[in-house]
Amino acid sequence: MDGLDCVVIGYNEGDFDDYRVMCERAGPGTPEFQIMRSEHLVVDGTAMPWLDAFSRIRNRDTGRADRYHVGEVFNLAALYLTSYLRRRGLRAEPVSLFSAEPDRLAALLAEQPAVVAITTTFYVNILPVGPIVEYVRQMSPSSHIVVGGPLVDNLCQSGMTGAVQDFFFAMGADSYIQESQGELSLGRLCHAIRSGADIAAVDNLIHCPDGEWVRTRRRPENNNLDECSIDWAGFSPDLIGRTAQLRTARSCAFKCSFCDYPTRAGALATASVETVRKELRALAELGVQNVVFVDDTFNVPPKRFNQLCQMMIDEDLGLRWYSYFRCSNARDEESFDLAARSGCAGVFLGIESGDSEVLANMHKLAQDSQYRVGIARLKERGIATFASIIVGFPGETEKTVGNTIDFLNETAPDLWRAQAWWANPRSPIYQQKEQLAIAGEGYSWSHFSMSSAEAAALTDEMFERVTESVWLPLYDFDFWSLPYLEGKGVGVGELTQLLRTSQELMGVRNRGGGPARLAALEQRFADGVAALNVEPAKFSY
Repeated sequence: MDGLDCVVIGYNEGDFDDYRVMCERAGPGTPEFQIMRSEHLVVDGTAMPWLDAFSRIRNRDTGRADRYHVGEVFNLAALYLTSYLRRRGLRAEPVSLFSAEPDRLAALLAEQPAVVAITTTFYVNILPVGPIVEYVRQMSPSSHIVVGGPLVDNLCQSGMTGAVQDFFFAMGADSYIQESQGELSLGRLCHAIRSGADIAAVDNLIHCPDGEWVRTRRRPENNNLDECSIDWAGFSPDLIGRTAQLRTARSCAFKCSFCDYPTRAGALATASVETVRKELRALAELGVQNVVFVDDTFNVPPKRFNQLCQMMIDEDLGLRWYSYFRCSNARDEESFDLAARSGCAGVFLGIESGDSEVLANMHKLAQDSQYRVGIARLKERGIATFASIIVGFPGETEKTVGNTIDFLNETAPDLWRAQAWWANPRSPIYQQKEQLAIAGEGYSWSHFSMSSAEAAALTDEMFERVTESVWLPLYDFDFWSLPYLEGKGVGVGELTQLLRTSQELMGVRNRGGGPARLAALEQRFADGVAALNVEPAKFSY
């Protein structure tokens, strides 16, 4: 058998304690500190993410060492790139979660793969990359390490500056791919490494031939989603598990002023209904029960969405599905009926605000009334709803936040979360930087109507005043933990009860509540976890 050409590593979540310290150093009153306080629990005196607390408490009763983690839902980028490389005659294998699969990764690196590819889909800084590179260097010194994905693209937006050069040296890889898609470039790099060809001929590559990082020729990719669909038969049921992610479109049809994704990803491209049918059949054959459609706008265009739903009804594969969903594009009862009949179990609603003026500033192209009708229609059909909120976008005031609080209490989505606006200088709103008096970026900013510190304080106020919906933590959890835990036997209703208790617990703790009250809530949470009938985790401590 030929040697292993490429190992694709999906995600490294980092160390929560490092994250906690970073947030605490940012200081009270900052968005970082506010976010961290409202997304962790404390077990035996140690702060940890929600699912780690769930795992530790459960292991007390079972005597096992289970580590429940949403990374069990195999990283889609790693699967997609592996399938893509295999279709082009390369031997490739994926790893989903760097920290949780040491035996699998060590065995693959023992084969001394020609290339190790590191994806960066969820990274906002370089910190998660370094430990992966160091480990690969130790285990497989001869492997060519390449890093690609959104992190590289974001770093290079202002050109090959001195800071970018330093970042690339700090990460320690041999090359980087700068391309919003990048799979074609990765395939060509793997073939070049395997054949001993000059990698300088590979498009969209950044390499360091003479002590300085230089770009090769830029050539935008336009990979066909039908031709590049995942060959799921190449993966085992044990690898994929009960819940899987699936992409049926690339980019986003909308131009929200806080987001630069459509600019980076290009025009919306979709896979055919027949391609999606083929992939769903293959997933069902693997034993998958829950599908997470990761498209930014799964129900856009509306006609295609209805066709997809009708296809799933016709196929009757017994799959439950979850997705992002735009209420403004579900324009009639038929769309909601088709969604429910086709197996829709939950939707992520990018509501962003309950104030019409703030929505207009965001170019959301949605009205308060459309959100209200949409949430009601979804709830009538038993579809779980999660509302995501941004606090502090230009135009936000204490009054507009109050309108959002009223909106959430009146519409009562099952779950919700709010975070301070993350000011992206590459987003369209920065074209009005002078007009709106925007200063700063990230979580440190101010503009004509608010500052980041005020946004953090108002988010805390929302945490206390939104009473008709349940808070959903973010760190290693998020909405996509619903289908993951559903696949483990924890229904949305059972999970919501636990989340309600953890929300109350975090609130009492953050207000400096008494030890007796905290102990009672901690016991209620522990009793709720112990009462569940949960399948063992794939990962362990």
